[in-house]
Amino acid sequence: MKNTLKITILMLCLSLSALTIKDGKPSSSGSTEEAPNLLLNSSFEFHSFMSHRTGKASDFQSHNVAFWNTEAWGDIEVMRESHVSKPIRPDFSTHNLVAISPGKKIWQFFTLPEAGLAYGDELSLSVHGYQKEANQLKSAIKVMKADSEDGEWSPKDFGMRDSRSFPKHARGELVVAKEYSASMEKSGTIKVSVENATIIGKASVGNISGSKDINTFGIQVEFENLSSSDTVWIYAPKLSVKEAYRNSLHPSREMTPNYRHIPRTIQKLWKGEAIHVIVMGSSIDRGSANPPMYMYDEDPSSATYKQPLSEGLFDPEKAGREDLDGYYGEWRHYYSYAGRLKLELMRKFNLSADKICLNFMAADGSSIGESHSGLQQYFSLSIPPNPNLNGHKEGESWEDLYPDLFNRSEGARPDLVIFGSGANEKTDTPDEVAVFEGAIRWIQQNYPNTEFLFSPYQNQGKYTPNTVDLQALSLRYQIPYMDYPKIADDLTGLGNKYSLVPSDGHPQAAAHYLWFKQVEKAFECWNPIFAGQAQLQLPERLHTNTYGWEGNMVTFDSTSSRIKTNRFIFEDNAINSWGKTDSEPPVPYVDGVKFESRRSSPSYNLRNSMFRHGRTSLGDRHILEIAGENAKLTYVDSKVNPNRRFFPVSNPNWNLSGQTIEPFHSEWGAPYGTEKITLKPGEYIEIEVVCTDLSVAWVDDPDAGTLDIFVDDQLMKSQSCNIGFIDTDKKVNYLENRKGILNLGFGLHKVRLQAKDADVAVLSVFTYDSRSNLNSERRLTGLAVGGETLEFTRPFKTRPLVICSGDLSVDTKDISNTGVKFSGANGSYIIIGE
Repeated sequence: MKNTLKITILMLCLSLSALTIKDGKPSSSGSTEEAPNLLLNSSFEFHSFMSHRTGKASDFQSHNVAFWNTEAWGDIEVMRESHVSKPIRPDFSTHNLVAISPGKKIWQFFTLPEAGLAYGDELSLSVHGYQKEANQLKSAIKVMKADSEDGEWSPKDFGMRDSRSFPKHARGELVVAKEYSASMEKSGTIKVSVENATIIGKASVGNISGSKDINTFGIQVEFENLSSSDTVWIYAPKLSVKEAYRNSLHPSREMTPNYRHIPRTIQKLWKGEAIHVIVMGSSIDRGSANPPMYMYDEDPSSATYKQPLSEGLFDPEKAGREDLDGYYGEWRHYYSYAGRLKLELMRKFNLSADKICLNFMAADGSSIGESHSGLQQYFSLSIPPNPNLNGHKEGESWEDLYPDLFNRSEGARPDLVIFGSGANEKTDTPDEVAVFEGAIRWIQQNYPNTEFLFSPYQNQGKYTPNTVDLQALSLRYQIPYMDYPKIADDLTGLGNKYSLVPSDGHPQAAAHYLWFKQVEKAFECWNPIFAGQAQLQLPERLHTNTYGWEGNMVTFDSTSSRIKTNRFIFEDNAINSWGKTDSEPPVPYVDGVKFESRRSSPSYNLRNSMFRHGRTSLGDRHILEIAGENAKLTYVDSKVNPNRRFFPVSNPNWNLSGQTIEPFHSEWGAPYGTEKITLKPGEYIEIEVVCTDLSVAWVDDPDAGTLDIFVDDQLMKSQSCNIGFIDTDKKVNYLENRKGILNLGFGLHKVRLQAKDADVAVLSVFTYDSRSNLNSERRLTGLAVGGETLEFTRPFKTRPLVICSGDLSVDTKDISNTGVKFSGANGSYIIIGE
C-alpha cells in the first residue's frame, strides 16, 4: 500500500513538472495558449429594464443583449440559465442563453481594427445551442466591405437632381464581401462551428473605384433561426483568429461601461420616458455629403442593386417605417449616425418614435463658434419643426410630435447633447477648446444636469484639430468620449481611404454606420450595473478664454447705433457677426489684427455667420472691423460675460468728491455709458465694489493725460488716455476705451480713479465675478455686538464681503482680509470671500 502511494505521488509530481504557469493558469508545456474570444459579451449579459416600467419582477429576462443587435424588440429573449428548462441548457455553466424567435436573428458587428484583425487572418466561430429539428440554427461569419464597382456614376442617370459624377464606391450601406456559414443535421443540444473563414481584402490607391477592390472594414457574426415555427437557443459563442498569438496586437476585448457617465439619460430610457437629444456639429453630423445620401436599393439580387431610389425629403413609406412620419426631415438625417442612433435606441429600449426628440442643431458649414448664437433658440425648441433647420418634417408642432416631452415636470429641456463633427471649427484656433467649453458651461448654467456625449468625426487622423480639445474636456468634465477618430484612422490602413469618403471630407452612409457603432456603445447596459458617475457641473475652467464664451448673446442689427457701418465695439470678449462686401471674401480685423472669413453672409442665421472671434483679454476694449469694397456689418451677436455689473459715473455708489456729471455723446453707440466726469490732474473719484475682476472705462483724447487706477490703495495701472485707435482706413479715432484689472480675488475692492498730467474723462466701471464655481468660497457666520473685533483664523485672499442683520452694522473701512470691526448694536453676520 505504501509503495502504491509513493508511485502515485511520484507520477503526480512528474505530471506537474510537465506544466508551465502563464497568466496564473496552468497549461501543457509547449502547447499553444488559447486564442482570445473576439466577441464582446459572449456570455450575453443584459439589464432587464422592463421592471422599471411595469413594476413586475422579471429581472431574469430581456429582449435586448448588450453589444448585440436585432431587427426589432422581441426578436430574441435572453434569459438566465436558472430559468431555462434542463433539456435546453447545457451540463456546464453558461450564465445566460438567448432564444431566437422563428425567422429572426441576432448579430454583432465590429471593425477589424477593434479586434486587431487584418486581411488574410483566418477566423473560427463556434456556438452551443439547442434546436428541435435539424438545420434550424444557422451560424455565419460575414466579411463586410464598402461598395465598389468599376467606373463612375451620375445621380441624374437615375432621376436624381445632382448631375455631377462620382466614383462608384461608397454607395449606401456596407455589403457582404464573403459569407462563411454552417448548420447541423443533429437535433437537440448542438455545437455549430464555422472554420477557416479568411478575411479577404484588397485595396487600390487613389479615388478610383474598381470591382476588383475588396474594401473590407469589419466582421459581422450572425446567428439566425431558419425555422418558421420553432424557437432555437444559443449560448457560449466564441470567435477566434488562427494563430492569434503570433500577433500581439490581437486585444482582449472588454466591455466598457460608458453608460455610467450618462446616468440620467440611461435611467430615462429604462423608464420609457421621453428624452430630448441635441445633435451639435456641422454638415457632416446631419448627413450632408457628396454625392447626397440617397435611399439605395440594398438587395443584392435586385436588378437595381445600389441604384438611388429616393432623394431629398424622407419618405416613411419607402423606408417601410410609417411610424417615423414626421420624425425625420430628409434622408440624410435618417442615414446619419444620429438618425441611426435614434432607431437603435427605439429598438434597444422598446420605445416609439415620439419618445426620442432628435433635434439637429448641426448645419452645413457650421462651427461651434456660430452655434453660440442659436443655443437659446434650439434648446428651448422655439424654432418649429423644419427639415433644414432641425431635421423634422414641417407642418406639425413639437407638442404634437412629442407630447410626453412637454408633460414632464422639467419641461422639454434637453437631456443629452452630442458633440460630433468639428470639421468647420476655425474659431480662435488653436484655442477652440474655450469655444467648446463656453457652450458646455452656458448649457450647464441654463439647463443644469444636462448630460453630454463626445463622438467627434475624424478622417485619416488629420481632418480637424479639435478632437484633442474634446479629449481634454472629457477629462475635466467627466464626459464620455467615443473614439471614432481612432477607428476611422485605422481603417484607412485597410481599404481604399476614399471608399467611405469619396468626395471632399463628407462621409457616406457606410461611414456613418461605422461612426454610429461607436456612439452606440455609450448606451449598452448589462448586469451587474456599475455605479453611475455624474458629469461635473461647472468645474474649474480648462481655458482662460472660456469665460468670454459662456455668457448670453446680445444682438445688434444695422439700425443700431452700436454698429458703425463696418465697425463694432464688443460688449465683452466674444462676437459672432454677419456682413458683406462687394469684393469676396470680407476681411475681418479685431483690434487691428487681420483674420479670415469664408464669404459674405448678410442675413441673420442662427447656425451660419461670416466671422466669429473670442480670443481676447477680459475687460479691455475690442473692436471688430470688416474690410473690403463697400464693407458693411449687418448683424453682430456680442457676448455679455456672466455676472457682469455696470457702474456708470451716475451710479449712487460712487464717491464723486464734488465732481460734476456731464453728458457724453458717443459716435459708437455708447457701449460704456452716456455720462462722464472730467477729472483735472490730482482729482479722483472712488467706488466700493464686489468682484474678482474689473474694467475701467474712459474717453481717449489727444490732449488727455494719464489715468491712475488704484485698487485697495495700490496703484494697479497708469493708463495713457491720449492714444487713438487706427482703423483699417488708417484714420486715427479718439473714442471710448477701457482696461481690465484682473485676478483681484473675490471680495470687496475699493477703486480710485485719479487724473494726472492733464484732464481725463471717466465713463464707468464694469465688475465681473469670473469664478468658475463656488468651491473656493469661504463663509463665516455668527453673532456680534457693536465695537467687537473679529479676527479671522485664516486670512481671506482679499477683503471679504460682510453682511450684517439686526442692529449690527459695519463700515467698509473697518474690514480687512484678516479681521473686521463691527459697529451698531447686537445682530448677526455673514462674511463671504475666498
